[in-house]
Amino acid sequence: MLTPKRIHALPLQLANQIAAGEVIERPASVIKELVENSLDASATEIDVTIEGSGSQLIQVRDNGSGIHPDDLCLALSRHATSKISSSDQLSQISSLGFRGEALPSISSVSNLSLISRQHDSECGWQIHHEEEEPEPVVHPEGTTVAVRDLFFNLPARRRFLRSARTEQQQILTTMQRLALSRFDVRFQCQLNGQQKLNLPIAESESQQLARIGKICGQAFVKQAIAIDQQFDIITIKGWLGHVEAHRPQADQQYFFINGRIIRDRLISQIVRQAYADLIPAGRHPAYVLYMTIPLDRVDVNVHPTKHEVRFRETRLIHGLIHRAVKDQLQQQIITGPAQTPSPTNTPWVAETASAYQRHDLVTPPPENPVRRPVSINQTDSNDAIQLIQILHQRYVWIRFQQQHYLIDLPKALSSSRRQQFSERLKQLPLKSRPILVPLSHPCSDVQLNSVGKQQKLLNSFGFELQPTENAVIIKNIPIALAQLDLKTVVSAVIVAVCKDDIDAAVLGRCLSELLKTSDKIPPQQAEEWLKTLTLSECIEKPWCRELDLATLGSLFSD
Repeated sequence: MLTPKRIHALPLQLANQIAAGEVIERPASVIKELVENSLDASATEIDVTIEGSGSQLIQVRDNGSGIHPDDLCLALSRHATSKISSSDQLSQISSLGFRGEALPSISSVSNLSLISRQHDSECGWQIHHEEEEPEPVVHPEGTTVAVRDLFFNLPARRRFLRSARTEQQQILTTMQRLALSRFDVRFQCQLNGQQKLNLPIAESESQQLARIGKICGQAFVKQAIAIDQQFDIITIKGWLGHVEAHRPQADQQYFFINGRIIRDRLISQIVRQAYADLIPAGRHPAYVLYMTIPLDRVDVNVHPTKHEVRFRETRLIHGLIHRAVKDQLQQQIITGPAQTPSPTNTPWVAETASAYQRHDLVTPPPENPVRRPVSINQTDSNDAIQLIQILHQRYVWIRFQQQHYLIDLPKALSSSRRQQFSERLKQLPLKSRPILVPLSHPCSDVQLNSVGKQQKLLNSFGFELQPTENAVIIKNIPIALAQLDLKTVVSAVIVAVCKDDIDAAVLGRCLSELLKTSDKIPPQQAEEWLKTLTLSECIEKPWCRELDLATLGSLFSD
């Protein structure tokens, strides 16, 4: 009879290696974890360098916010993170990582070095996985993580790796998924001295499709069907592959939820069902889809690699995905592809908004395009506001019942936002949302005193600012201002509450001034706004001019 063994605590190194087995499957897994850390650090430039098939060297460098020197050692310990601090935040996770396991897991099965420099530091600080104290080094702002000799202490894991070619392909596939998840970040990837990816920031829709074309191929882009559906507070955007562009394998299916890469078989099946009989049996559709959903309606803490999610209303969400895809495909079948008229055709050709968007996004417009009106927000073409062209991302030329109008987009959007905000102010208190990781904002004694006195007013506007010794801790902000720069908003609020005549009206006017838009508006944002517009709302506005003979003639008067 075997003698029963006593229970004992696992050594820390062994516990980390077991955790690595859950998260670090292969070199591509390391890249995913490190790049997601860079994205969480607000990086806008990420460079990845690979040697061998990733087992020799994986280096990820970013220009993010960096790590404080005193936190470098802590960053390599398990369950240490800056992304959450309480169990309440698990229901509102906006960061890609949150468990604090990636770096210690990777360092337990490799030779890892970590260099980081924050913007206010004179130099960078470096630490190796076996060292206890960081040392100063020359380094630009941001962080560099170098992983060498992956699985050097676990020979069995190395033997389970596939061929070099397979592992390299997995690395490129992972980088492509990450690049599609964030158009506002520049990605570069070098593999054994050869540049495999060089993707600049893609702000406009044409630039975004250019990035997609480099990953999915031009065949996908040329026939892509733009989708933009909204159901209450859930949106589904992106591009669907044409029904004739089906593929033998599901290798071009990209689905993102709140910027997170998702590989969920059930979601893939739902999209495939939406295509139904439109593609042959055994074939697979291609798509790049982005879902935005409130954080409290989706649980991302259900899988070690965070590739799967759980919805609070599973059947409802799955139904919305199916309906959005199916409706867009059916609309495309009914309207057919957009046709480019020849110069001999009439210059005004009626077409639907979906056809216009698909045509407009595929390639940039020619220098002298044949302008075609696009129905924006009505089904009856006689009463439709028709988009002629967006000029310099600032002005919109529209037509309504044979009359033409010019709209100043920045002024119009600023006015619209302020009006909406003014309507919300009539029903205080404003709804608020918590900050994932409470931030500290330095304040003078006078400012701290004013914040403390105006707590009731601040709470009615959705702010929760907790005064401390020499700063305020930002815990909650109003949802209506969540898209603005947080530091700018809080700075304006603190200045406002220090005024002698501060009240709800004064604070409301102060916050309303922050809603001014930039001088250039992305075309997609402009089209979204136009869909909500009625002509009666803009005729009498100072940001809308009727292009009648008198107005046009004044442009050429002596």
